[in-house]
Amino acid sequence: MRLSQPQSRLRSLDVFRGITIASMILVNSPGSPANSYPFLRHAEWFGWTFADTIFPAFLTIIGVAVTFSLGGRVERGESRASLLRDAVQRSALLYGCGILLSDIVLPVRPFPYIQFTPYLQLTGVLQKIAVCYLAATVIFLWSGWRGIIAGIVVMNLAYLGLMYFLAIPGCSAGTWSVECNFAGYVDRLVLSGHMGRGQMVQDPDGLGSLLPAISNVLFGVGAGVLLRRAPDHRSRLRSLLTMGAGLLAGGLVLSIWIPISKPLWTTSFAVLMSGVALLGMAVCYWVVDVRQWIRPFTPFEILGMNAIAAYIVSMLGRSIALMHLFGPNLYEVLLGVASPANASLAYAVTWLLAVYAVAWVMYRRRWFLRF
Repeated sequence: MRLSQPQSRLRSLDVFRGITIASMILVNSPGSPANSYPFLRHAEWFGWTFADTIFPAFLTIIGVAVTFSLGGRVERGESRASLLRDAVQRSALLYGCGILLSDIVLPVRPFPYIQFTPYLQLTGVLQKIAVCYLAATVIFLWSGWRGIIAGIVVMNLAYLGLMYFLAIPGCSAGTWSVECNFAGYVDRLVLSGHMGRGQMVQDPDGLGSLLPAISNVLFGVGAGVLLRRAPDHRSRLRSLLTMGAGLLAGGLVLSIWIPISKPLWTTSFAVLMSGVALLGMAVCYWVVDVRQWIRPFTPFEILGMNAIAAYIVSMLGRSIALMHLFGPNLYEVLLGVASPANASLAYAVTWLLAVYAVAWVMYRRRWFLRF
């Protein structure tokens, strides 16, 4: 089959981003975390589940999007200084939203009992996205392929050097346990009192695990560069599949020496998850941009075009269905007709549909929270 010339805009990128956000909402909004299906729960320390693939996939998608959005603007003659200024403003806004959101929804209480507390949480999903996005943007704007590769290598070597060779008080060097690891020690030392509640020992979105997470975005940047240079669909698919399979295999090989752990965001985890994300992106590209089977995936495209807004809405109101109005709440009603695991999943799906309704209204009114 002959493949046509690719379009400059990737609809598959919005679709894949929408699938990622939908998956994130399902994982973050169960009726009962304890009763969720195992694949919707994060691995406790080592290993990984479907839930662990979602956040790193979103970071990789950000890298691809950065290449397409900023690359075109650079080619049109916009100065790198002005682009950096825009990136700093976006990152600051996103980081501020993350702090505000963390203060509102943590601890989660049944709606409308939302209260502000003096707890200032400096870590979180939006905070991590903001920092990783800004760091990758700086590297992309002032370097080429060599700079991207160097950034990935240097950041992960620095992380591994700290983890392997610096002993923390009371522990030997090179320990990956919950109590004894350098990433957690840095967080407790620098961010004490400002980490995610319930994550007093190890914050997966903390400072200590930041370097490998930035490399997830840089892997996406590298994939985006290949996609923009590719002359046709076949070349784009080959690039995504080759890079994705290579990173997947590389992550599995690295896991022989470096354990796969999302709480630590180890190098093997970052490499493996980038590979998974790019293979997922390849499937979406084939289905949406090559085969043009877009209609069944329109809801995901709508979510993906307002991904950050959908996430914020989902976190702001995820406890609404827990409120008691005239008897049992939604989850308790679902428990009456389904098993605990199915009731928990049905609760999450219900909330996902509610978030989609908000995203659909925003789409119809052409309101987009650009990032």
